[in-house]
Amino acid sequence: MKKIVLLGATGSIGQTTLELVRRNPEKFQIVGASAHAHFPELEKIASEFGIKYLLDTREPFSAKEFLKKGEPDIVLNAVSGFAGLKFSLATIEADLPLALANKESLVAGGELLMQLAREKDIDILPVDSEHSAIFQCLQGEGNFEKIILTCSGGPFYGRKKEELKNISVDQALAHPQWSMGAKISVDSATLANKCLEVFEAMHLFRAKGEQIEIVIHPQAIVHSMVQFPDSSIKAQLSPPTMELPISCALQFPQRTKTGCPVQDFSDLNLSFTTPDRETFRTLKLLDTCTQEMANFPIVFNAANEVAVAEFLAGNIPFLDIFDLLERVIGETQKEAVDSIEKIFDIDARARKMAQKYFS
Repeated sequence: MKKIVLLGATGSIGQTTLELVRRNPEKFQIVGASAHAHFPELEKIASEFGIKYLLDTREPFSAKEFLKKGEPDIVLNAVSGFAGLKFSLATIEADLPLALANKESLVAGGELLMQLAREKDIDILPVDSEHSAIFQCLQGEGNFEKIILTCSGGPFYGRKKEELKNISVDQALAHPQWSMGAKISVDSATLANKCLEVFEAMHLFRAKGEQIEIVIHPQAIVHSMVQFPDSSIKAQLSPPTMELPISCALQFPQRTKTGCPVQDFSDLNLSFTTPDRETFRTLKLLDTCTQEMANFPIVFNAANEVAVAEFLAGNIPFLDIFDLLERVIGETQKEAVDSIEKIFDIDARARKMAQKYFS
């Protein structure tokens, strides 16, 4: 039985993990869990699953000390946003394998996080469906030529800029394939989520920006592909559910039945197209950031979190998310990221830079 600490238990990934555990009590046990704004909900979860150790992240805490309680086998970090970085660092410092659903840990922590994991020989197992797919395709392989990162296109696939002027919050949250939290749903609508995933893939798989190609795949069945030097391509397919990548990360290197949905091929059509970079301007900013790297992914993530929060609060229109990101990235100067402290400093300054556009 795999003993798990589940960070961000009340979010969408946390809830999917709970369903997986609920169906497979002989395989998984949650020994610790955290929540931020929904701690009463976490207490109900603890009652159902018999979770002994709970963490309310609104209160002062030591992440490393909490993670060691219950003597877990693995930590699943499903915390939303930049706040997840400190948990990823604490997990590795506690010598525990990390199942990572918090992409911002690698977007911001980048090479410093990966270096720490390599030094301590700690596994970072991706939970994002795309990175789980790439990870699975690379098992038993050597060098790769290219990563093909699939993207559903979000709720506004096929629309032009003029059609996005009066987009409501509810429209932005209505993803056609995935049921997710508000922040990641908006990121999927702007394709900022795909930019973050490129940064993440660069660090996880030691890929260069030019080795990663984004393709639109509305059916969300092919979760990503890898091309090898002989031109062959491997792909990972499954229905659009997070249960499979969560199960893969928690069980690695084993694969056993956990009741995840199985793909039906009886009437399946798959299509792939090139993304619209004029409408979804985040992809143009991605080019700038991957060429520069250093502090640029941290700044992109911080400014995006500020912009999305303002949009969700009803303070700015949808298209202003793109405008704010362009202005902040345009004003950013390249800086070396040589310490964890520097990461938090760059993040704080980038948020301050983004906020000034609302004052």
